[in-house]
Amino acid sequence: MDTGTLKNFADELALGCRILSEQEIIDGYGQLSIRIPGEDGLYLINRGISPALAVSEDFIVCDRNGQIVRGDGPINSEWPIHACIYDVRPDVNCILHSHSRLSRIFSLSSQKLRGLLTSSGPDWQEGIPVYRQAGLITSVQRGENLAGVLGANSAALLRGHGDVVATGGIKSTVMKAITLRLNADVLHEVISHGTEIDLWSQEELDIWANTGVPGMSKENRAGLAARAWDYYVARVDGRLNRLLHRS
Repeated sequence: MDTGTLKNFADELALGCRILSEQEIIDGYGQLSIRIPGEDGLYLINRGISPALAVSEDFIVCDRNGQIVRGDGPINSEWPIHACIYDVRPDVNCILHSHSRLSRIFSLSSQKLRGLLTSSGPDWQEGIPVYRQAGLITSVQRGENLAGVLGANSAALLRGHGDVVATGGIKSTVMKAITLRLNADVLHEVISHGTEIDLWSQEELDIWANTGVPGMSKENRAGLAARAWDYYVARVDGRLNRLLHRS
């Protein structure tokens, strides 16, 4: 494990936690982790404190058995969420577990939480799966059950508990969590109006899945993602506030 690489990961995880806190996705509980490349079963995760308050030094290296390899604990009791998903999903490198309010609401609703907004449609059109077992995810068996519910999806809801978001990197996981909250907010509003949900057709889903916007290059699509990340960073580092109030 290269110390510089771990420091860079910890810095970005801490920044991700600032953004997630500012967006009211995390609070006193939850975890954000990243798989450590080339280190079998090891991942960097905030220790057992509020993720909203975590700084770089609060991220510790753990193994698939919940043992601390580097850093000082206490370890999060729900470490099996991360260890078990990493074990079965080689495409996943970053995992968030949060207790987002609207995720909790939809986890208890007969109405599925679906992807309605732009490119989230293909990902969640059929509805985000729900892990239904009561209790925290504090054992390997429970972690494996949750990983099974998640399957190949990028998100799962935990009934009466919260959600899990899993993608290939820190930025994409943070942005996916924000997209999840935005979808939940919009769907909640549509339902409150008592109107029928206008889901995308398969042809429309194919357009979003393949290009996002017809004729837009891969580079331009990457630029859109970078623009969004920069905006949320500016919200938490004071840059946006300074721009809004400069004379």
